Amino acid sequence: MSGRAKATRAHVPVEERRRQLTRAAMEVMQDQGAWSLTTRAVAQRAGVPLGAVHYAFHSKAELIAAVFAADIDSAMQLIHRAAQQEGAPEQVLGEALRACAASLRDEPGVELVLQELTLMGARDEVLAALARESIQDYRAGMARVLEELAASRDLRWDADVKVLGEMVFAQLVGLSQNWLASRDDALLDACLADLARQLAGRLQA
Repeated sequence: MSGRAKATRAHVPVEERRRQLTRAAMEVMQDQGAWSLTTRAVAQRAGVPLGAVHYAFHSKAELIAAVFAADIDSAMQLIHRAAQQEGAPEQVLGEALRACAASLRDEPGVELVLQELTLMGARDEVLAALARESIQDYRAGMARVLEELAASRDLRWDADVKVLGEMVFAQLVGLSQNWLASRDDALLDACLADLARQLAGRLQA
């Protein structure tokens, strides 16, 4: 029985194993804080030998990079789907921002972990580099969504989409951080509605 279990583990595709371990890493950090992450804890959470973690990820930094990447992919898919809806720009932007808020409310621990990792980067060069790369990817994704929204309606933004994307991203991070502390749903919704209104007003014919 033990031999069959080992054989099964050995034949799990690397990409599938990485996804499994990335989820386990996020679970460990949600339970114990981002600073508690170790490859041993991830192996225990995933129910795999420690060697399986080291085979899939050459370092803890590579594992953390995968955590950031998984969040970026999930967030951008969420925003992109919402931005593809029909309707006036303010309505579409509002829907995209509400989708972000819904994700935050569903999994507040995920946002807390990501904010912890980013702040830890202020004291750790490796984490700082990973956080910078993550933020750059968010910026690029946000700018791409804004470009597509304007192009789909034959409109243009009154400023560089990189600047607008950075402003939206910064406000989402700040609002998420405040919500984690206050859990004030009404205020979060009001702020996001106002952000959608202001942003839609910067589209021009």
